[in-house]
Parts: sequence; structure tokens; C-alpha cells
Amino acid sequence: MVILSATYKGLPRQLLEAARIDGANEWKIFWKIIFPLMMPTITVLITTQVIGVLKVFDIVYVMTNGNFGTEVIANRMYKEMFNFRNFGRASTIAVVLLLLILPMMLVNLWRFRREGVR
Repeated sequence: MVILSATYKGLPRQLLEAARIDGANEWKIFWKIIFPLMMPTITVLITTQVIGVLKVFDIVYVMTNGNFGTEVIANRMYKEMFNFRNFGRASTIAVVLLLLILPMMLVNLWRFRREGVR
């Protein structure tokens, strides 16, 4: 929330004032000006959160090993592969994880290319 607040406070006030003078209501100002200008920050925050959620495997594995209702998808994949020797199911879970991550990676690649970052 702090990062979003800082991004919002960093928006050029001239754009918002010009939109109000042109007769735009607050709803249109948000969707047509504020939201598009904040979209790169929102994308970075979502990516960071997804990476953080996927990194929780090691904490869950060390602390509880998935017991007490703390199992995460990566822990389930590990158990299927090494504990139950069910390689097909573990591979399927890995592919599902890849398919869940792939759109986020593509959005970031598209955004980096558009901004000229290599």
C-alpha cells in the first residue's frame, strides 16, 4: 500500500487538473488517467507477490512439511515426486505451475521490451 500511495502521489497533478477542467468525473479520471499511469507499478507489485508466494515452499517444508493444513502446491509436487514416487502427478503439478507463471512472465517481457529495458 505504501508503494501504491507513493506512486499515486507522484502522478502529475496537471493531468488530473486538466481532466477535471475538461469535464471528466472522478470515475473517468481514475480509469483513463490514474490507473494507466499506475499500471507499471501494479504489475511489479503483483509479480513480486507471486514470486513471494512461490518461494514459501522452503518455509513450509522446514517448519511443518505440509502438516496442519499448511500444504502449498510446490510442497505437494515435492511429496508426489520423492515420497510417493508418483512421477506423472508431480510432472503434472509442475506443468500447472508453469502455466500459472507463464502469463506473468509474458506480461513482464512485453512491458520491458516496450520500455526499452534489455
